[in-house]
Amino acid sequence: MPHASSFSSLPELRADAFATTVRVPELRNIALTSRVEAILDHPAFQRLRRIRMLGPTHLVYPGAVHTRFEHSLGVYGCTRWFLQSLGRLPQLASSLSEEDLLSVLAAGLLHDIGHYPFAHSLEALHLKGEDTPRHEEVGGRIIMGEFEALRGHRTIADILKRDWGVNPERVIALCTGALGEKPSQVDRLLHSIISGTIDADKMDYLERDSHHIGVPYGRTYDRERLLANLTLNAREDGLAIAAKGKVPAEMFVFSRYTMFSEVYWHHTVRAASAMVENAIAAFHSRTQLDPEDFLGTLLSCDDEQLLRWIFDQSPDPSAPRFLLGGLQTTRRRLYKRVATYSRIYAERDKQRAYETIYAMERAQLFDLTARLSARLGSALGVPLHPAALIIDIPPRDKDRIDTIDVVYPEVRGRRHYPLHELSQVVAGIQDDFIAVVKKIRIFAEPTLAARLRELEGLDELLLAEILKR
Repeated sequence: MPHASSFSSLPELRADAFATTVRVPELRNIALTSRVEAILDHPAFQRLRRIRMLGPTHLVYPGAVHTRFEHSLGVYGCTRWFLQSLGRLPQLASSLSEEDLLSVLAAGLLHDIGHYPFAHSLEALHLKGEDTPRHEEVGGRIIMGEFEALRGHRTIADILKRDWGVNPERVIALCTGALGEKPSQVDRLLHSIISGTIDADKMDYLERDSHHIGVPYGRTYDRERLLANLTLNAREDGLAIAAKGKVPAEMFVFSRYTMFSEVYWHHTVRAASAMVENAIAAFHSRTQLDPEDFLGTLLSCDDEQLLRWIFDQSPDPSAPRFLLGGLQTTRRRLYKRVATYSRIYAERDKQRAYETIYAMERAQLFDLTARLSARLGSALGVPLHPAALIIDIPPRDKDRIDTIDVVYPEVRGRRHYPLHELSQVVAGIQDDFIAVVKKIRIFAEPTLAARLRELEGLDELLLAEILKR
């Protein structure tokens, strides 16, 4: 099939080629073809109906019970929008094949196929040295049919090869970004549609999370104008934004910033997430689970089943039971803040406390938590449960500057500029994100937190222990 006709002839990109659609919030119809439905109906994909998108966030925002299934459909729909917009560029219309287009559409649909309950909390443990699986790696294994319970009558890899006519390993690479030592220009471009500063994944989850949570922040950019101004960077191996789309691009970056500030890293959401993370870490340290056995459990459970399984497998009064008892919807008792540190605080000691804690590995953090518990217990005159105090450190993988090129095609001289160089808004967001939003917090069990707030000299006591004075 000639490349020039791929965008216009591919059924998945045509507006008039669909017998079936599925409706997802907010007022969006996702058009389906038979080969898309073959993946949707696969048991590995249907499993995503039982995996909440935002983990324990529903304990703070009751509407946050939407699933990875819904999100995956949404990302597929956004990937279609991206391709339909990019198809107007002559250099792409003549260079991308039908296989290229189908490969990135499949990647949009399957990018979260490896998600399991509380994956981000477990992956935070992985970054700190615990043996827990990355959902991207799990997704590749699911696609290739390595898990018998999720294999179905035929594997997703077989569907991709026979129904879609694409290489499943290439689809996996586009999902994970593991493109090899010398990736092609086309594959770098296609991956940027799935994962970049402005991509189909972020476009969907910002809008979808905002809708379900009940906040406006992720929907405050001009989506249509942003899509209309998608173009290519100078190397033509990644997305860029034409100059007319600069303001929508700024608004998109700002939307993501406000969602992290007001939702994803809201202090109570972080308290619930930290409780889950610490419960699983304590469970890991007690049980010495075989990684493959644990992964099998993760892939067979929904969110509540996993927490109940860990609770039931843990003796009373172990840390997992102590922590998970407060996450049950019938007895919701989320931990409360007793101290907050950030890079922006004027007090030098608080800045030093932040930097000291932020640099700690898990063993050092465990030691500090134990020392703080002992000192606070002594000050209160009662021993504290080992899990009554939590130090929450935000993920370290979001310190980089997110930027995208802005293209001025009509000018003489330089035509490509990173967005953060043109926009004080975006540059300021990056600084503010690292300095202000990324807070370190000390949480305590609610009854303990109330007693600590009445303790004279609490701030000085905590700082002295953290800084070892």
